[in-house]
Amino acid sequence: MEFLKIKDEIDYLNKRYKITREIEDMFIDDGCINIEPSIFEDYDNFMSVNKRIKKESMVKVLNGNSNILILRPDITMNIIKNLIPRWEDDLKLKLFYNSTIFRNKAGLNIKEFRQMGIEYIGESSMKADRDLIGIALKVLKKYNNSFILEIGNSKYVDEILRVIDLEESVEKELKSLIYKKNKIELIDYVGNLNIKKEICELLSNILDFQGNIEEIIKKAEKFYMNDEMKKSIEDLKDLNEFIKEYGYLKNIHFDLSMVAELDYYEGIVFKGYYENSYREIISGGRYDSLTELFGEKVSAIGFSIDIDELIKVINKRGDGNWII
Repeated sequence: MEFLKIKDEIDYLNKRYKITREIEDMFIDDGCINIEPSIFEDYDNFMSVNKRIKKESMVKVLNGNSNILILRPDITMNIIKNLIPRWEDDLKLKLFYNSTIFRNKAGLNIKEFRQMGIEYIGESSMKADRDLIGIALKVLKKYNNSFILEIGNSKYVDEILRVIDLEESVEKELKSLIYKKNKIELIDYVGNLNIKKEICELLSNILDFQGNIEEIIKKAEKFYMNDEMKKSIEDLKDLNEFIKEYGYLKNIHFDLSMVAELDYYEGIVFKGYYENSYREIISGGRYDSLTELFGEKVSAIGFSIDIDELIKVINKRGDGNWII
C-alpha cells in the first residue's frame, strides 16, 4: 500500500501491529507455538507439487551454485519440508507464524502479502479439523459478526476426477474452471469430454452443490456416488454438528465444489469472508498427502489470514474509502 502522508503510513503500521498482536494472543491462548519459516523455496520442488500455479508469478532468485530458488509464495509447504524429514512418532505440533509471501503480479512489481496462520500437525484428523475451524471462527467473529465461512471437502471433486481418469492436462483445466467458478466455460468444456452422461451431468452442475448441509446432501444424492464421495459428505455432516453446538451455523455456507488454489490441499477446505470484501480473509484446509512427499504421511491442517485485507476491511468506511 502507498501513502501520500507519512502520518497515514505510521497510523496504518500501528493498526497492523495492534491487530497482529491481538491475533497472536488468540493463537497463544489456543496453545500455538511461534515458528519462523525460511524465506527461500526450491523452484522445481514447489512447481512439481503445485501444477496450476503460473510460473511467471514466482519471484525467482539464484543461489551461489546458480540453482533457481524462489521467494516463498506459500508458507505451509515451507514449514512442512523443514519439519517432516525429522518427524517423531506421536509428535503433535500446533504452530503459528506472522510472515510475508511474495508473488509477481502482471503489470506490477513484486507484490508482498502479509500473512498470519496456523499449522496443526500430528493430531487426529477430526479433532484437528474441529480445533482449526473453531479458531478460524473466533478470529473472524472478533473483527466483525457479519462473516461467512465457506466449507467444502475437496475429496468430493478429486474422487470424481479419479473415477473418470482423465489426462493430467484435462484434469488441470477442469480444476481451474471449478476453482474460478466459471460455470459457462465449465459446461462447454465438460460437454466436449468423452465421459459417461451421468458424470457429465454431475460435473456440469457441481457449482450448484452449495448451501446448508441438508441442501448439499439432497443435491449430491441425485448423482453418481461412491464410498469416498459419501465419506466426504459425512465429514461435513460431522463439522456441521460441531459448528451447531457453538452457535455459528448462520455463518456457515457449505460448498462441495470448493477447490483450493494450491494443489496439495485435500479433504476439508475453507475460506472466510466479510460482507464488505470480495477477497477471502481466511483460507486453509487439510494437506496430509503433502507431508508424505517429504518422507512420512502425517495428519496436517492449517489456515492463513490475509492481514492486509483484514485491516482494509476493518477500516473501510461506508463509501468504500479508508479510515486512517
